[in-house]
Amino acid sequence: MAEHPMLDQDYAIDTPESVTFAYEVAGIGNRFIAALIDTTILAAALLLLNLLVFVALGLLGDLSIDMLLGDEPPSWLGGLVIALYTLLNFAFYWGYYILFEWLWNGQTPGKRFVKIRVLRMDGNPAGFTEVLLRNLVRPVDFLPGGYGLGLLVMLLNDKSRRLGDYAAGTLVIRELADVALDALTTRPASAAANVDETLLLAFPAIRRLSSADYELIQETLARFRRGAISHRALERLAATLALRLDTEAPHGWDSALKFLQRVAAAYRQLGH
Repeated sequence: MAEHPMLDQDYAIDTPESVTFAYEVAGIGNRFIAALIDTTILAAALLLLNLLVFVALGLLGDLSIDMLLGDEPPSWLGGLVIALYTLLNFAFYWGYYILFEWLWNGQTPGKRFVKIRVLRMDGNPAGFTEVLLRNLVRPVDFLPGGYGLGLLVMLLNDKSRRLGDYAAGTLVIRELADVALDALTTRPASAAANVDETLLLAFPAIRRLSSADYELIQETLARFRRGAISHRALERLAATLALRLDTEAPHGWDSALKFLQRVAAAYRQLGH
């Protein structure tokens, strides 16, 4: 589903290594579809819960007219069922978005279906605190109904952020297909195997890199493959890593690309 041009925005983040990551902000159309899917799933779960409660109360003999009208108290087992229903209803309503966005790295079933994801404004994954804050504000965004206030706020800012996003410091981006680092190499498998044996010798200072550095290399290579960053950005990252590894900086974007691939492969040889 194509987004309206006015709602289709990019969000750029500059890293300390002077590499710019560009994200495509999710428009209202994709977010509406995701919300519709999630609302349908949540409504179905609550409907099933209600049916189970009615069946349980029926089996316990607590479905009389007087009890439903409040004129007659339920049995102690019926009261326990009603109490559990109240707790589960609360947990379903509040826990659905919080649990999924926390465990699925910023995605709910609806968001995963339309390939959008919640991120922090600095480009890092949304943590539990951010997920909790943005969803605690959700009822306010819903006012006066049908996400009316949230929709208005999204229309008035160029990042399509609702009040919950402002409170949590998050935004929702469109997720591009992941590209495996191994798919970026152009060397034959047999040649790669021979090179791997000398990678640690080629980069004796490879242990200076952290897992965050390795993830940055992977992300940079994947985004370069998708055309999301420039040749110059690739060369800057390669030069920065070469300085840290006490090795000669590559010249040209093609050499920088091969250099980053080899550095990533060497880091994997450490068993991280």
